[in-house]
Amino acid sequence: MQPVNPLTMYVPIYQTSQAQEAAKFAYENFNSPITKASLDKMAIVHYARIALVPNSNGEGIAGVLVITEFDGNMNSYLEAFYKNSDTIKTAFLVLISLWANKPANFPTKPEDITFTIFSNFINDRNVSKVADLYYAYPQSVKQIVAKF
Repeated sequence: MQPVNPLTMYVPIYQTSQAQEAAKFAYENFNSPITKASLDKMAIVHYARIALVPNSNGEGIAGVLVITEFDGNMNSYLEAFYKNSDTIKTAFLVLISLWANKPANFPTKPEDITFTIFSNFINDRNVSKVADLYYAYPQSVKQIVAKF
């Protein structure tokens, strides 16, 4: 099994002022002590970032890009967010609420979003494959942190 795996998730967002502001807020507050503490506690995330993808006309945000590298397989990674990190789970739920191409029958209340719905949403928007990722070292986050 490859020690490090990627997630590159693109979520096109509504073109409303509320969605645009929510995306900006998420971007501006992502790299915060709260996010860092949540990711550190999980001890499987090597890197994580979000980017705002501009509309082609240069005005506003077309979508949000989430890019991470993590230890383990995708399912265990998503379970860690869903079951053990309310902060990160909430961030993903915000992205779901901003998702412009949501099917009509997709749940809108966070409490109605099961792990299956949550993981399918993320997996269906992941544009990375395991084979896409170059990694320079085979150590896990736990091994790296223990060493340094």
